[in-house]
Amino acid sequence: MSEMYAGSFDQLDGISGAPAPPVTLGPYSATVTAGGLVFVSAQAGVDPDTGAVPPGGFEAECKQAFANLVQAVASAGVGAPDIVKVTVLYSEPDGFPTVNSVFASFFPERPPARTSAIVQLAGGKRIAVDAIAVAADRGRA
Repeated sequence: MSEMYAGSFDQLDGISGAPAPPVTLGPYSATVTAGGLVFVSAQAGVDPDTGAVPPGGFEAECKQAFANLVQAVASAGVGAPDIVKVTVLYSEPDGFPTVNSVFASFFPERPPARTSAIVQLAGGKRIAVDAIAVAADRGRA
């Protein structure tokens, strides 16, 4: 297993009650706040405590990836409604309906812009999602 990094800059200073940022698998930050935006690195559909893919197939992995994404934005002091752009990378050729369903459940109102692509992901993962959010003090129009 590769070395794991607890990654993010000092953008969490002064944020009361923010959860810890997700652990990254490389020398990069889970979140970076710059210019009033929060950039979230790709979040895979793995349990953050165990690193294991949850049981239940592709849908369960999708739900876990989006839950990890929400945790990542929360670590930067913003929430799912502040997300303005999501990129969904997935490896299941027939997975588009599942991705749409899970995406809609996490963003039931005012969904963010989205790009989706079918790709081969490292480590046999089937989905990874990243995002850009508006910092809490800027608000989403």
